Amino acid sequence: MPPCFPARRAFTLIELLIVVSIVAILAAIGLVNFRTASERAWKSSDMANLRTVMTGLQTYYVDHGTLPPGDREAGPFPSHGRQFTAVGNGPAAGGSWDGVPWLLVEEGYVQNWRTLFNPKFLRLYGALETVRGGHPRYHNFRYAYNASALSSGGVTGGTGNVNSGAVWILRNVWVAAEDGWYGASAPSYPADYQFPWGEGAAEGTLEHAVFSDFAVRTVVGGTDREPSAAGATAP
Repeated sequence: MPPCFPARRAFTLIELLIVVSIVAILAAIGLVNFRTASERAWKSSDMANLRTVMTGLQTYYVDHGTLPPGDREAGPFPSHGRQFTAVGNGPAAGGSWDGVPWLLVEEGYVQNWRTLFNPKFLRLYGALETVRGGHPRYHNFRYAYNASALSSGGVTGGTGNVNSGAVWILRNVWVAAEDGWYGASAPSYPADYQFPWGEGAAEGTLEHAVFSDFAVRTVVGGTDREPSAAGATAP
């Protein structure tokens, strides 16, 4: 008489489908949590960058009695002179605003050039090139700088505003894509960006700005308003 082995019980199709569904749900939850953690890390890094650059500007102000002029053109070099007049190739706001001075890096007021960039934009805009010069396109996303009055006579920046307490000095973008030099081509290149922060209905509508009192705040993109004032939720 042959030996008696216990009958093997295989998984049914329904059981396999249940297992696959559970794995898929767990993977989706993990992906959302990973994205949330990445966003929080980018935001923390961004705020740290803004404070570091602000410290560099303050130190420069102590040494020279004035804030440095804003750069006018994208690229890894100072560009505050009159020869830099390429409209639309500015180093901030995707080409629509003067950028925080590169000379802060060249003169040692900021140690790492990456500190001049929103880390999220640095990651997103490395593949393409600037309109002029062929530099990596993230150079069009250097922090927007509100001391451009020193180089181009614009807005409310200028000598001494680091002590005013109310004026923004640095921010992620400042103007929306549709309001920039290339607004007519939004959302196509080069006006294809959003403000970097926000969740839910506020996704792509918020940015960080650092003011002359060294406070870094989350504001509605292109304004000085707090998100709560606009019905948005701060990140």
